[in-house]
Formats: sequence, C-alpha cells, structure tokens
Amino acid sequence: MDIFLDGFTNRDHQIASATIGWLNSCQIRNEFNDALKTALLPLLACNGVFYGRLIGEKDALHLLGSINQSGCCQHSWKRFLDTVLQKLTAENSITDNVNVPLPIHFASIVHCIADLNCEHHSFGQSCQQSHHNDTAITVFDDDHQPAYRFYFCRLNGQHQIFSPRDIELLKILRPALLQTLRLILFREEKLNSRQVLNFWSDNTDPIVVIRDDGAIIFQSRTFEQVIAQDKHTFLSTVSTLVKTVQRDRAGWYSFLSKLGKRLYEIRLTLINADIDYRQCIYLLHLSRVTHKIGKIFNQLNRTGLTNRELEIATLIYQGNSPKEIAGEINLSYHTVRNHIKSIYSKLDVSTRSEMLVKFE
Repeated sequence: MDIFLDGFTNRDHQIASATIGWLNSCQIRNEFNDALKTALLPLLACNGVFYGRLIGEKDALHLLGSINQSGCCQHSWKRFLDTVLQKLTAENSITDNVNVPLPIHFASIVHCIADLNCEHHSFGQSCQQSHHNDTAITVFDDDHQPAYRFYFCRLNGQHQIFSPRDIELLKILRPALLQTLRLILFREEKLNSRQVLNFWSDNTDPIVVIRDDGAIIFQSRTFEQVIAQDKHTFLSTVSTLVKTVQRDRAGWYSFLSKLGKRLYEIRLTLINADIDYRQCIYLLHLSRVTHKIGKIFNQLNRTGLTNRELEIATLIYQGNSPKEIAGEINLSYHTVRNHIKSIYSKLDVSTRSEMLVKFE
C-alpha cells in the first residue's frame, strides 16, 4: 500500500485502505454493489461500472452487475450495456468478424501496467446521442477460471483519460475486487447458510459504514458481534465524533476504545463527501490491540480503573502527553490532569516514569 505517485494523495491512500476493508466484509452482491457505488466510483471519478464473468468458447461476458450514475435513463443504460457486451463478444471471438458495424465503437487504445491487467477503452458514438467520447478502464484476471472483468466508465465526464493515479488506485484495489466477487459467487453457488455465517464470522473484520446523520449503510457480522452489548453507547460516541470530523473536514480520526473485555483501535475514515462536506459517509474499522500495549491494557484492566481512566492510562503508555491526550479524547487539559492523579493513586505510583515501568 506504500505507493505514492504524483496525484496520489494520502487521502487517496486512506480511502483505498478503507474501501478494501469494506469489500472484504461484503457477503452478498447488494452489499458489494453498495461498496462500488459509494466508495469506488467517487474515488475514480466514474459514473458507471459493470462487471461479469467470461463464459463459453467465445469468452462472452455474462453480466453479473452494473451501477449507473451517469444521468441517462435505465432504458438507455440497458441498451448501452447490451451493445457493449455484443462488441466484447465479437472482439473475443476468433471466428467472428470484428468489423461488424455496431451502434457503439469499443476499441482498446492503450495497455496499462501488466500486473494490473487493465485496459483503456474509448467509446465513440453510443446508442444515445448525449454520450460523446466515453471511456472505460477494464480490470480483469485471466489467470484463473472462470475469469471476471470490471469496466469502470466515465460517461460524458470532463476528464476522460484515466491518469496514472487512477491506475495505481485500481492496482491496489484489484485483489480485493476480484477476491470478494469470487467469494460472493462461491457462496451463492456452493455454500449453505450455516457455512456462510461461520465463514464470514471468522474471516472478516469488524467494520461499519455510516452516514453523518447516524444512518448505517453497512455493518459486518463481526462488527455486530463485537459491539453487541455496547452498541447504543458506542454508536452514540461515534455519531459525536463524526460531527466533529465533519466540521473540521478531516479525512480520518483514530482512537482507542474498550469493547467488552478487549481493547480496540477505532479508525474513522471519510470515504465520500460532497463539495461542502454537508453529506459525508465514513467507514469505521475496528482493530483489536494484541501487541505489547494490549498486554499492558489487560494488566491495567485488573487494577480497578474506570473506563475513562483506562483509556487515558493506555494513551500514556503509548507516549502521549496530557495535552495530547486532552486533544485526542476531547476533554479539557484540567480534566485529564485530574484523571491522571486518580490513576497514579490507584496504581500506587507518584510519577509518570514510575507508572511506565510498573508493568514492564
């Protein structure tokens, strides 16, 4: 993930990381389509995407899903897809005449980085006159059978040509896109309901996608299990943080929280926003803390500290000063100092240094 090119910003990196987490937790096609629509299309400045599976000797593309945000009506979108699918089948066939006239011209104009396996395409005159010089970039994986392909489209956009930044983003997202689609289809075709629940419970991260008004767009099954007992309190806290992050127009926010008997790092990432930041969508990713600080947390948890004191003590062990802690958890400096005095008393220490070595 440590790829930074001209035009590839830290915010792009954050959204791509959050989107991968979302994709990895999708269980059904509707959830998968929501992730494409809400996160990927805005990230790539696209207003349409369709994807499918290659079948038959002629490698015809069997459409599995599509999202249209281009402004054209659904009837025109369907005609557009039908025409493209016909053209793709003609191009993939060694027996068909590839010069068969079609209402749309679909021609490969450049090959991108090989290990990305993607192509640029340029659309000429389409089935609807309002489409001009539309372009798409194809993400595919022909090394496995069956093979799947995604076509991210820019229809009537001002910036038609996909940039190196767009290609690098797709390079990062490609494994999650293909793997998630394969797992969803495998689930539909092979697994029974009990196997599905067990699989996703064991192999997905606890995440939730939430709007700034508190409405939940998506939540993984693992997330529901982690916060089952503290859901109302947790979501209330998150809603307050979302409003703060939205007001400050921040791209992300990270904090520690005790859920049940375990310590989690909660990362809040902005994945979509309008121009004025009035409507925002965030992804929350919960990561269980299991390294050294996690062991220290477990020891602190047995000392009678309150949840707030436990949070502050953990931040102290992470190297934060009282002033930094106050900013991190939105408390006044004076309040944090009072909590620290209480922590020292319960741990039977007098200074920060004594506290830091107590559980070494």
